[in-house]
Amino acid sequence: MERRDYILDEIQKFGQMVMGLIGKLVQNKQSQRYDFNLSMADLEFESEAGFTLKMLMEMDSKNLDAFLANHQELNSENIELLADLLIEISDDPGIVPRVSLSRARDLLQIVDVRDKTYSIERSGKLDFIAGKLKNPSNQN
Repeated sequence: MERRDYILDEIQKFGQMVMGLIGKLVQNKQSQRYDFNLSMADLEFESEAGFTLKMLMEMDSKNLDAFLANHQELNSENIELLADLLIEISDDPGIVPRVSLSRARDLLQIVDVRDKTYSIERSGKLDFIAGKLKNPSNQN
């Protein structure tokens, strides 16, 4: 029982961290003080989850599912939050949009397969990503 509580706490803590980062990004973009720093976000991810966004984005797609399975805090909800974060940072000057958006798409597709459920919101995100990836200005 204690182990289960610990895992649930880790899942919640990770989700709160990612939601906090997304909140900061959205707030900074709205106030025109947009200065996302991948290095700072990576430090937070490293300390909280033991991996970095950079590592997640550079990982071979074949190893992604196994990686996600090894991180108990990455339940479907948190994987979708990670995808949201990658979508949000895809227009940052320090990020290659194609890589960030492709990884967000991979994460959302994994959630589709794992949950075996259809989500209108998830489908909308996948359509948004597909549109951004087709746009030649995002092919960096």
